Amino acid sequence: MIKKYKIKIGKNEQEIIIIKKYIKNISLQVKPSMEIILNIPMNISYSYGLKLIEDKYTWIEDKLKKYISLSNNEGVYYLGKLYPLKKEKNYISIQIEIENIISNNPNTIDLVLNQWYQEKITNILEKFIKKYSTLMDLYPKKIKIKPLKSAWGICYSSGTITFNLNLIKVPLNIIEYLVVHELGHLKHPNHSKEYWKYIGIYIKNPTSYRRWLRKNGYKFI
Repeated sequence: MIKKYKIKIGKNEQEIIIIKKYIKNISLQVKPSMEIILNIPMNISYSYGLKLIEDKYTWIEDKLKKYISLSNNEGVYYLGKLYPLKKEKNYISIQIEIENIISNNPNTIDLVLNQWYQEKITNILEKFIKKYSTLMDLYPKKIKIKPLKSAWGICYSSGTITFNLNLIKVPLNIIEYLVVHELGHLKHPNHSKEYWKYIGIYIKNPTSYRRWLRKNGYKFI
C-alpha cells in the first residue's frame, strides 16, 4: 500500500513516498536519487507517518544537500578529505593523492570507486586490528567489510565484526577509534560504564570521537 505526498523541505518541494508493509519497525530512507521513502507497519496511519517525517525535516534536508553536492560533482571523500570528480567527454576521473581512479563509463564510476575503497579500507583495518588485538588481547574470529545503512561497525556474539565500507571516507583517527570500539565489544557486549572505561585505556577521550561522528557522520554514510 503506497501513498505519495508533496511537502516543502527547506526551499524546495519534495515528493514523499509512504509504504505500508507487514513489518515491525519504521524505516526512513533518503536515496541518492532524491527519493524520500518511509516504510511503516500496517497498523500505523499515513497521517502519523507524515508527522514522523516532519520531525525528521532537518535530517532529511541534510541528506538531500549531501546528495545534491555530490551530483554537482563536488567530489568524493577519502580519509576525511573531499576530492573532486573530473568529468570529461568519454570518462570520469578522481585524483586521490597520488592515484587516479578512472571510469570510461559514467554508470560504473561508483563500482570502480567502491572496489578501490574496499582495497584501501581492508589494508587500513588489517593494520589497526593487528595492533589493537595484540594490545587488548582480543581477537575477532572473522572480519567483514560491506556497506551498512546506519552503523559504522557491528560486533556479533559469534566473534565476527562487520565494518562499514564507508569508513574509508572518514579521517584515519576516527577509523582507529572505531576499531578499538568494536574490539572492545568482544570483552563488553554493551555500552556500560565498564565498557567505556575499558575503551579509554586505549583511546584517549572516546567521547570526542562519538561527538564527531554524531555531528559529521551523515556526510559519509
